[in-house]
Amino acid sequence: MEEEKLHIEKYIDEYPFRQYILEDKSQYKRAKDLGYNDPNDLFLVGESGGFLMDIEVGDKFVNTHLLHEMADFYNANGKYTFYKEDSIPHRQLRKREEYRRSHGYEAPCFMRNGKVRQLHISGDMYNYLNYIIIEQLDEKTIIHTDRGSVAKKKQDFPKFIDAQFWTFAIIEFCELNGLHLLIDKTRRGGFSYIMASHSANKINLQPNKVCIHVAADSKYLTKRGGLTDFTIKNLYFYENNTFFKRGILIRSDENFTLGFKLPNGDISPKSWNSALFSASANNNPDCAIGKDAISVKTEEVSTMENFDDYMNVTEPAMRTGSYVTGNLFAWGTATSGNMQVFERNFYNPKKFHFMPFENVWDKDSRNEVCGYFKPYCWGLQGQIGDMYAMDKDGNSNIDIGLRIAYKERKEKKDSSKSFADYINYLGQYANMPSESFSSTTENIFTSEKLLLWEETLKNDNTYHFYTDGKFVEEENKVIFKTNERIRKEGGKLNVDYYDWIEGVPRKSHEHPHGCVRKWFNPIKVTGIGIPVGQYSISYDPVGVDKEKDAITNKHSHNSIKVWENPTQYNGFKTKLVCAYYGRPDKLEEADWICYLMARYYNCIGTTGVEVNRGETVRNFTKWKALKYLMKDPVELWDNSVKAKASATYGINMGGGAGQAGVGTKVLEGLRLLKEMLYSEVGKNALGQPIYVFQTIYDYQTILELKKWNSKGNFDRVSEMIIRALQWRLTDVQAAKELSHRKKATVNNYKDDILTRGWY
Repeated sequence: MEEEKLHIEKYIDEYPFRQYILEDKSQYKRAKDLGYNDPNDLFLVGESGGFLMDIEVGDKFVNTHLLHEMADFYNANGKYTFYKEDSIPHRQLRKREEYRRSHGYEAPCFMRNGKVRQLHISGDMYNYLNYIIIEQLDEKTIIHTDRGSVAKKKQDFPKFIDAQFWTFAIIEFCELNGLHLLIDKTRRGGFSYIMASHSANKINLQPNKVCIHVAADSKYLTKRGGLTDFTIKNLYFYENNTFFKRGILIRSDENFTLGFKLPNGDISPKSWNSALFSASANNNPDCAIGKDAISVKTEEVSTMENFDDYMNVTEPAMRTGSYVTGNLFAWGTATSGNMQVFERNFYNPKKFHFMPFENVWDKDSRNEVCGYFKPYCWGLQGQIGDMYAMDKDGNSNIDIGLRIAYKERKEKKDSSKSFADYINYLGQYANMPSESFSSTTENIFTSEKLLLWEETLKNDNTYHFYTDGKFVEEENKVIFKTNERIRKEGGKLNVDYYDWIEGVPRKSHEHPHGCVRKWFNPIKVTGIGIPVGQYSISYDPVGVDKEKDAITNKHSHNSIKVWENPTQYNGFKTKLVCAYYGRPDKLEEADWICYLMARYYNCIGTTGVEVNRGETVRNFTKWKALKYLMKDPVELWDNSVKAKASATYGINMGGGAGQAGVGTKVLEGLRLLKEMLYSEVGKNALGQPIYVFQTIYDYQTILELKKWNSKGNFDRVSEMIIRALQWRLTDVQAAKELSHRKKATVNNYKDDILTRGWY
């Protein structure tokens, strides 16, 4: 119990967003001082160049009931006013409210350093609080016990919530500065309500304007509870309950237009003529162009596999010359779809002019930018005992929110039918973007043990014993030069040497070339040197040349790994010893890296390279180095094949189509890879199993396994399929010898890697 309490406190103390709130903000420049239009002085700019919300420890919203007095009047009286319709007081009230819905509202509702000051809320937030009916928690029905809390929902006006205040403030900042917005959100964030109210407000306030809603399939917009469904209900509320009646000209879900016709059937010249269009982007990436929209909203980005194509045509359509004439808002929650597309854009927001934020949500990411993230613990309605995650004025207690999240995660983990279900839950109720992008129910590799290993590699410096550099040929010998040595010799970064690529996928600021990372030197046996067969290489090359400036984080990268095989010379152990990940300008450069690695580790006949793309075999032929290449393991695919005399160099991963267009060989390879990764190769000092994946010290590889899904581009996983084939081939070829193979014992592996014999 005490151990769990310490774990919870550590979880809270190390939460990055909490740490940001607590830190001194005086070091940052104010957005308004850098030329941005920020009339309410709400935003800072960090060292990363990304924006920061100006949230200070001790900040508190007060008297927030002053912000929704019109809603309170309606609830008390069933109407917004007792003034006679079209009377002078009635007109004045209507004009006042239209002004507030457009320009915002101020009231003494914010306290900083113990002093109450005026708080400005945007026009869209004012509209949201006073003219939008949503389904929300009925606080009068809350029943709380030690075993959990229950309550009912009701139709009512929204309450002020600090996290939603910032969402509306960010939307307003985007509109004032010609930026778009990409949001990674969790469930229970109220985003559908917020975005629906935003569309309804724009259409009802401004004549002859268009808002467009887009999703992979329009049915997700128009179904009950969908974005368009909410918006249309809001528009009906204006017509039936407010003094902002515009008339309804067209009532279709795909085209809902405000206005009216003359008695003769013609549309009146005084008709409002603002419209809401809903469209599907599936096989139609240009669905939002041609309508001169002031706002385009894109729901559930993770389900849009063609999101890049969609943005390539839609983003330019939001401009007239150099002027931004409309804003695009896109958001999503973790799903079983292609999270990789969403992730690439989230961590590279500037590509499509999304508002860039300094990443205060992921661990150790303050030097990077990302989209906007709304964590589960912020703006959370809930309680633990008599401790509430939010007070009556809408202030979040993030510490309590984190405690609730921790408790719910533990309960979900204990009750989930599968670990995949638990991981999917974490993604949908994430406290960090990295959590949301690492979750999919389609991941065949993930497990609690793999996630623990990923955390270990990331946080335990004991495992950071690698050196980065490159292999070079000097006097007909291959040597490894470290980046540090090259730098000391006068070498220049990104010219003579390159950094290891940390991002998964690669971040936009990282050079695509990449470098070699070496964990272990080759074994050398007296009188033999490096034994043939001691090491194997798995290599997944890219298919076409592409210069640096044309390479984005969505393009494939070369992945090469050197593996130590279990032999008599190492106590029959296996491990990853060396790796390269990157994309030089020319295919030949990557092949040359592989060639030098093969020579350095003496990988004669054990260099496995996929030949369905690239030109590796041709290059190795040119270098008179075919002896290093492994031949196609045809006996794995055809049991009738007794020898490899007819096999060609390289591994052919083509074949018939399988699930989702994946070749049957690849599907079999994925199965073999999972089998290999979870093969037991020993015991630790506690008698617990050690699996193959725990002999992989490359954090990026483990992280990619954690993120894997069937629809994305995962180069390291594709490359490791080659290794899985080598692993399986060893068993096939040596079936008769297996009985004589020495078994791994407890003494072969120990917890502390520094005490292992190979180090």
